[in-house]
Amino acid sequence: MQIQEQRTLYSQFERRLRAAGGESHYADSLEEAARLIVEHPALTEKLIMLPPGFAQREPWGALLPLLEARGITLEEAEGPREIADAPAGLSDAHLAIAETGSVLVAENNLAARAVTMLTIAHFVLVQARELYPMLESAGERLRQLSTPGTEQQHHMTLVTGPSRTADIERTLTIGVQGPRVFYVLFVESN
Repeated sequence: MQIQEQRTLYSQFERRLRAAGGESHYADSLEEAARLIVEHPALTEKLIMLPPGFAQREPWGALLPLLEARGITLEEAEGPREIADAPAGLSDAHLAIAETGSVLVAENNLAARAVTMLTIAHFVLVQARELYPMLESAGERLRQLSTPGTEQQHHMTLVTGPSRTADIERTLTIGVQGPRVFYVLFVESN
């Protein structure tokens, strides 16, 4: 995909996600991604929960020392109990859909799923090359992730923006049943 086409798709994604109450940025490197995360106002406590084994994920494991060097404490999640209402969580998405401003978070581990659902602020990393114009164009990638084998993901969710509900007296409320802050960071592939 051409860089200009990718940037156009990103602009569409960003507009859709913003309309749903989320935020996104495009980073040219892991160093820039680390800076953007650290400078985010939701990170006042300087603590980020990580899914188990996140340090071994490529290319994201290389981001962790950059965050620590900027004073961020990183804790690997063991289970939902210690994750619930943690100030921030960091995970990765397998793909993103420009048409809807959605990302596909997929995990096979309960603690990893809890990081995406129970932290107050959820930071999501996506490789820029995994941005698709619409869900239909991501069909082959979705088949890879759902086919039995080493890449198979058992729990996949398309997420668009922070948690929201209107069940409470028909008033829209953000962050009641999930993250209040949803921040997607596209990182240019190295």
